[in-house]
Formats: sequence, C-alpha cells, structure tokens
Amino acid sequence: MAEAIASVILEQLTAITIDKAREAWSLVRGAEKEVKRLESNFKALQLELEGAEEKEYLDKRVKHWLDKFKDVSYDMEDVLDDWETAVLSLQRDGVESCSSCSVRKWKVCPFISCFSSGSQIVRRYDIATKIKEINEELDQIVNDKVRFELTKKETKQHKQRLESTSFVDVSELIGRDAVKEDIIRILFREERTRNIPTVTLVGMGGTGKTALAQLIYNDSRIQAHFSKTIWVCVSNPFDQSQIARAILADLDLDALVSLNTPTLQNILRIITEKLKEIKFLFVFDDVWTDRDQDWEPLKAAFKYGMLGSWILVTTRNESVARRMDSSQIVPLELLSEKICWSILARKALSRRNRVSCENLEDIGREIAKKCKGLPLAAKTLGGLLQNKRGREEWQTILNSVIWKSGFGQEIFSPLLLSYYDLPPTIRQCLSYCAIFPNNYTINKYELIQHWMAQGYLNSNDDARRELKGEEYFEYLAARSFFQDFKKDTYDSIISCKMHDLVHDFVRFLTEDRFAIEEMAGNSTLDLSSKKARHLRLVIQNCKSSPLYIYGLEKLRSLIVTSDDKTSGDVLQDLFHRSKLLRLLEFNSFHLRPEEIVPGMENLIHLRYLSLISCSGLENLPEAVCELIGLRSLNLRDCLNLKKLAVGISKLINLKYLRIKDCPRLTYYPKGIANLTSLETLSGIKMRIDGSDGDQLSIGDLENMNLLGGNLCVELIGDSIDWNEARRAKLHKKIYLKRMDLWICSKSINEDELLQALNPPSKFPVVLFDYQKWFDSYDACLKRLNVRENIRVALIVQQAALQLVDWAEFFGKKSYFLIYD
Repeated sequence: MAEAIASVILEQLTAITIDKAREAWSLVRGAEKEVKRLESNFKALQLELEGAEEKEYLDKRVKHWLDKFKDVSYDMEDVLDDWETAVLSLQRDGVESCSSCSVRKWKVCPFISCFSSGSQIVRRYDIATKIKEINEELDQIVNDKVRFELTKKETKQHKQRLESTSFVDVSELIGRDAVKEDIIRILFREERTRNIPTVTLVGMGGTGKTALAQLIYNDSRIQAHFSKTIWVCVSNPFDQSQIARAILADLDLDALVSLNTPTLQNILRIITEKLKEIKFLFVFDDVWTDRDQDWEPLKAAFKYGMLGSWILVTTRNESVARRMDSSQIVPLELLSEKICWSILARKALSRRNRVSCENLEDIGREIAKKCKGLPLAAKTLGGLLQNKRGREEWQTILNSVIWKSGFGQEIFSPLLLSYYDLPPTIRQCLSYCAIFPNNYTINKYELIQHWMAQGYLNSNDDARRELKGEEYFEYLAARSFFQDFKKDTYDSIISCKMHDLVHDFVRFLTEDRFAIEEMAGNSTLDLSSKKARHLRLVIQNCKSSPLYIYGLEKLRSLIVTSDDKTSGDVLQDLFHRSKLLRLLEFNSFHLRPEEIVPGMENLIHLRYLSLISCSGLENLPEAVCELIGLRSLNLRDCLNLKKLAVGISKLINLKYLRIKDCPRLTYYPKGIANLTSLETLSGIKMRIDGSDGDQLSIGDLENMNLLGGNLCVELIGDSIDWNEARRAKLHKKIYLKRMDLWICSKSINEDELLQALNPPSKFPVVLFDYQKWFDSYDACLKRLNVRENIRVALIVQQAALQLVDWAEFFGKKSYFLIYD
C-alpha cells in the first residue's frame, strides 16, 4: 500500500507542477527547490517500498519504518490537495493577483485572498513551509532505510508457499467426496478438442483446492485409468523450463539427464514424442499466471497426447481457467459448520479422553463457526487448541477476534500470498474495503466512487478513472476476494460481498488505519491513540445530545449511520475538526439543512458527499455549492427533499450526480446545465415542452458531454418542443453508455420523441411510459384486491427509474406479488 501511495504522490506532483504550472507555482514561490527535493525523495523511496511491505509482518522494525512513511505520505497528500484546491479556486474565480502577493521566503499567498466565496473563507495554509517540514521527515526515513537494510529489494522468499506434492494421507481429508466423484466422472470422458481438455478448480486461498486435487490424483481408479499421472507444483513465479523439466523427469529421467543442451526447445521436443504413446493426467497445482505467452509452448507440446488425456489445474484466479481453455471450471464451495467441526476436532481432541472431549465439544463447535467454511482455518485452529487444556483457554479463543489474535497471521498466510500478488494500486483498493462492516452488500458503483474520492484511481485522463475502477474490481473478483455477486440482465456485476475471513483479513491489514465504532446515547469516542484515517460510526439512541470524538482531525473518510431517531444536532462539532475529509456519508439521520451548513466551508478536500435517508432534508443547502473539489454527489431516499441548491452550477468539478428515490423533488435549477464535467446524470426531471427560463429542460443538455456515463431523465410536458429537443445535441453524445427516458404524458408519441431528439444511430436508448406502467400497476392492485398505498406507489415509481426491462421489474417481489 505504501508503494501505491508514493506513486500517487509522484503523479500528483507532476500534474500540479506541469499541467497547471502557472497557477501552481504561484502558490509556492521561493520553494521550487524544496518541491524538486520532495520529488527526488519519493522516487528514492519508491524503489524500496515493495520489498519493505513484504517484510512488515515478519519484522516489527520494518513495520514501524513503513508506518512512519505512511504517516508522512498522508500528510504530503493533504498538502498536495490543499495546493490543487487553491489552483482550482484560482481557475474558478479568475484570481490572478495571488502571484504578485508580497511573500517572504517559505511563505505563500494566503488562501484568504486567493480562495474565498462570499463570507466563507477557507483557512490559511502555508504550503511551502509544510513541504519543507515533510522533506526533513523524509530525510530521516531515507536514513533509516539503511539501518533496516532496505537499500535493495530482496527476493520475495515468504511469498513462495511450500511446494506441494501428490503424497497425502487421504484419510485426513474430509468433506470433498461428492465434488471428487463429479470430477472423476469428467476425467473418464473422452473429449476431442484442439488442445488437451482441462478441468480447473477455482477458489480463494485456504478452501482446500490442493487437498481435493490430491484426493483425485491418488484415487486407485485414476491411477488405473491413465497410463501416466504427473504432479507439478507450478506456484509463482511461473517458470516454463522448470515445469517442462519436472514433466520430463517423471516421463523419462534418463532422457533428461542425457541431454547435452537441456533447453526448453529440446525438452519439449522429447516430451512431445513421449506423449504420443500414452494417455496421461497432468495436475498443475497452484497456478497463478494468466498470461497466454507463458502457457503457449507447453500447450503446444501437450496436445500430442492420446485421446482421453486430461489436465487438472488448481488456482485462486478465475482468469487462469479462461487462459487454459478449460472444459470445466469447478468453483470450490465452502464446507459446512459440521464438517469444519470434524476437521477441527480431529486435531484438537486427538489426545484427550472421552470425558474431556465431551466437556469441550460445545465450545469447540462454536469455534468451528469462526472457520467460515475454510478447511485450512479449521485445521489451523484445531492445531492451536491441541495444547489448550481447559474450558477457560478454549473460551478465550472463542471470544477473540481472529484478526487481532496471535494466530491470525497463520490463518491468513494463504491470503497474504494472494495479496502480495496484486499490483500495489489494487492492494490499496482491496485494503479500503475494511471500511465496510462484515456481511455488507457492497455496491460496485459506490465502491468505485469511494476509490476515486481517495485518489486510488489517479489518472491524467478523467474519463479513464471509472474504467480503471471497473478493471480493478473485476481483477479482485476474479481472484476470489469478492463473492455473492448480484448481476444485471447484461451479466454485469451490480453488487457483491466479502467472505467473512477475507473481511477479517483486510481488517488485519489495516487495523490502525480503519475503524468501525459504535456509540450509544451521550458518549465520547477517543481515536487519538490510533492512527485511524477512515471511520465508520454507528450511532444509536441519541436524539439531540452532542457526541464528542477525539482524533477526528486526520480522517479521510467518515461514514455515519444511525437509527432514524437520531438528530443531526449530535454532529455539531464534526465539520470544524474533520477538515481533511475526502469522503463523507450520512445515513438515516433526521438531518436538517441548517445542521450541515456550519463549518461546511472547511471541507476543501471533500470529493464525495452522500446523503442517504436523511428525512429532515427538504432542500440541498447552498453551502454544498462551495465545495469546489466535489466530484460525486449522491442523494438517495431523501423522501422530503423538494429542491436542489440554486448555486449548484459552482460545482465545476462535479462528475457524478445521482438522485434516487426522492419523490418530492420537483425543483431542478438550470445551473445543472453548467456542470459540463458531468459523466453521469440520473434521476433528473427535465421539460420537453420548452424552456421557461427557470426550470431545467432537455435543451440544457447542450453542453454536457456526459462522457462514458449514463443519463436517466424524466420528461415533463404534454408536447414536444422540437427546437429544445434539437438543442440537446444528443447525436454528439456518442460516448454515453445508456440513456433511459421516462415519458409522463399520453400526448407524447415515442417515435416522434426519438425523431426529435435524434440520438446516435447505435445508441442504447430505453423508453419507459409512466402511463402504461401505472395502468399495469393499478390493474395489479385491483386483481390482488389490495388497497393502494401512496407511500408504496411513490417508492415503486422512483425505483422503476433504474429498471432495465419489464421482466426484471415484475420479478422484484419486494414491490408487489406476481400474478398470472
């Protein structure tokens, strides 16, 4: 993660000192040498960070060194964000005079003159002085790397797991008999394909893929069916020559020894000749690489095997199965609690008498639940409990949190292998998932927005950031870090969950930086002793008394949820101290506009603002419009929200405006038309019958590029103003992924509307007719003899904005029953 932070900082330095040179350098006049020195320091450290990260759980000194570097890096990111925000302010307000301000060395133009809006003045911040202070800290960190012997990146010894073999006591393996039989039946088939057919076992680390492969390999029926069975532990890094040597050594050791020039070419030539005479089974265990060029020479040699030959692969990466042209992909399911207890008990109770076993069984079964279906966890916990003699010691294990306990690293070792195999930037994105509670349904869109707010998807091309987030998400999903996927009708993932043990793992990685806390009533929370940068706060049973939280000053993310009785009064001190927030989310507050205005001007770093189920919010405060760096504004389930802020046009960097399930929202200011950076606009009402100069109309889309996003609008009016429709210039918006148009009037003809709007010829436009929908809804209610409820009707109406087609909608039993 530290390596990713360093990369981001270097990219940010480049962006603000080159792309915006004139405005940026005016804010650090006299400090140019310090900026160059800063860049040099980060480049020097970047080379050492990956090697250091892979030692931090083995050497406490290295972990301490990395923690110091991370703290300094976070501070540097804050300075760079201040710097960039000031530049944005200069660009917005057209203030050119700052560059001529009278300054002393290490003093810059104060924000009071170059970054203000009306009576709201952003705090004065001495950027140049802070850069000098950070350089001094970095100098010490650079010196420390010599003491910790980090001057060169070492071979990743601990990344290599122990080499697997086919030898195993099959009597020790429990719970895989059914899937074993299914795979053996597959291996007995004869399939005529271009390459040797492949079965691939896929699962996260610790699910028992290797154990299952060993069961299959050692089955007497398999040994009798195939002329030759060969086991190869592939692992990482992938080595073609080593794999080829292992195969030839098993086929004909003398042939390998007698080779004068044992090149890959010569070895594969002999393998090809040998395979023509036999029906073989190759087991490739623990495959990581999914690069075609790695496998091509080997697959070309294997295809000469006799009909009926097979390859069995184990991997934690689903993309490996695609690269291997797998005939069958077998996701390895988790074990039941009963089987986990059997595995655990076999270890933990092996040397105890019957009375002792009976005395410990109830606690043991509860501990087995902590394994969450992973046989490796059950085996590890069983080994730990073997030496714990009494109920008290077992009870201590039961009450402990795995990721905080002394045996957490042993259980997480397979996941650490997967983690270190990720690129540094994707490690950072995975680690961020520690902010979600256990068993949380993660919305893919919102997760990517979170990553963007934190700067994890840094790119010079803004349009590429969301695409990069999609790539990172798919990368993690393919490697079994996510599960329980919910998909749309186009087979794209909408949401997912994390396995409990994976969630514990990311908490283990980020214990100091991410906090999930609960508060009840009038209480105080102290984060000052921790290094928390991200906080999820759950507040219960607190109606008006203020809560005080120590240690808010360095938070990057704050997600606050409550029961629907909690008032926004409890957060009155929040904005005055949490000035470094990138992401802020309120959920289920009775939040009134006046409660979020005080101190809002302090949040100059804020990128993402989400207001969910804030029942007291009747209008979006104008103070929100002063958040110049805001890129995402998410309004969901604000049932009493009636109008957006008039000054919304000031949010020149806003890229995502999401409005969902706000049934009373009727006022959409024309200033939305000035948000030309928007990439996604959804849940908006626009007039189609002309522009009255006050309310948003379809023609106001004229200057919105909406690059790469979605447009979902409700068209208001009983007629089509052709001039307004053409002014929208939809034919030029060729990068939109999708457009949903909701028609509210019987008087508007769908074909005529499409002709007037003139979207691109291959544009994905979906038309929905409210009247037809309500006719169906009313008929359904009458058929079911159900009394219509206005509240339910409003929710269903708004939810329908997100539908893909009628079938998907009528399949949602949460709205109404299906009838024939």
